[in-house]
Amino acid sequence: MMKKEEDLISRYLSMNLEGKEVDELDKMLRDSPELRNKFYDQTNVVSALEEEFSSKLPDEKVVAILPAKPNRKILALAASFLLGFGFIAYSFLLKPKPIAILVSNENAAWESSLPTTPGSELIPGQMSLKSGVATIRFSSGAEVTLEAPAQIELNTEMEGKLNQGNAIIHVPKSAQGFVLITPSGYAVDHGTSFGVSIRPNQTITDFKVLEGEISVHSQSGDSLFLNENESVTLRPAGISEKSFIHSEEIPSTTNEKGKVIRIPSNGKSRSIIRSDDAEYLNPDYLMVKLDNGNKLFERRSLINFHYSEINWLKAKKVMLRLNLVPCGLGSRVYLPKINRFQVYALAGFSGIEWENPIAWKNAPAVKSLELVGKFEIPRSQERGTVVIETPELLHFIQKNNADEYTFLLLLETPENQGGGLVHAFASDSHPESTGPCLEVHF
Repeated sequence: MMKKEEDLISRYLSMNLEGKEVDELDKMLRDSPELRNKFYDQTNVVSALEEEFSSKLPDEKVVAILPAKPNRKILALAASFLLGFGFIAYSFLLKPKPIAILVSNENAAWESSLPTTPGSELIPGQMSLKSGVATIRFSSGAEVTLEAPAQIELNTEMEGKLNQGNAIIHVPKSAQGFVLITPSGYAVDHGTSFGVSIRPNQTITDFKVLEGEISVHSQSGDSLFLNENESVTLRPAGISEKSFIHSEEIPSTTNEKGKVIRIPSNGKSRSIIRSDDAEYLNPDYLMVKLDNGNKLFERRSLINFHYSEINWLKAKKVMLRLNLVPCGLGSRVYLPKINRFQVYALAGFSGIEWENPIAWKNAPAVKSLELVGKFEIPRSQERGTVVIETPELLHFIQKNNADEYTFLLLLETPENQGGGLVHAFASDSHPESTGPCLEVHF
């Protein structure tokens, strides 16, 4: 069906437009530059057709019959056809090309005119992530994982702008030179992984390189190269000096009434595997898996906390905190929908040499430990904080009142078949998340 504005233009050219309709068309043309362009194009087509039909024939081919006056309605119809065909071609040729794809949503809620279903192709535009985590992969191969609240503009397959929030950017060789713009400047990636955090005032940006190299550029024209494990703060006025990335430290307070003590594991956390093959372990993760195959890939994790200046008898609440993170091993579809974990505890010196890999047989046996907690994780969840707070945990801590406690984390529910997901929790060396913490409330 012909749009009203197109009908008015066609009837105007065929001289079949009434006074009120002329005023209506005039207002449409004033309000819409795009419509004016269409109108000019169509009138030019009509003028060209009239000129062609009314031009005199060459002298050497003089014919006694005079050329007929062109029929304006026919010309208008031809012009409308050409205009319609041209507009279709124009729309097809200039339709924005997709430059990215929405890879995944993790409990994500969006505000965006662009599609927000995983797998959707994305054209240039702006997207606001209100909650959860989401990953966008540009056509160049650059992948941006956003943490809400975040706002990103998709400019080209080699450029994005982060206006708000935290993000991790992974750039393969195919996307070297990818540019990420922020309110205080921009970074050029040289084939690497780096983290970006825009502070709440949205004028200061923190960059940290997880792997490889990036160059950071301020609005004032300063620039600086960053290598692995280096970080800087970028302000509109310039760039701070480099600093070295350290694992996030958990602050502790003094043992006073109403206070909280947070005890980190200080590197004393390890994964163990039944086969003792260290190639299947990663020191950045505390891995847990109940292998349903030949059992060789079953994994458990050990966590140790040591704190001598504390009277556990005065504790009112004790919580073991773990941060769930993805490690990329195994498949979720081979797991049950709900996965149940068990936490066992040992008081006092464990006899473990934490500096070296721990053999399966040298880890404390389950029968020598005490069960102090259980928790569940849906197979669809890959990030989040897990808190174990039970009467059994508090009772065990107070009963022993020791300087040192070791926890064993294992999976109770088996996978449906071999190849199931390896659940992972951040260790102290994890580049993005905080390691284990024993939190004591007085």
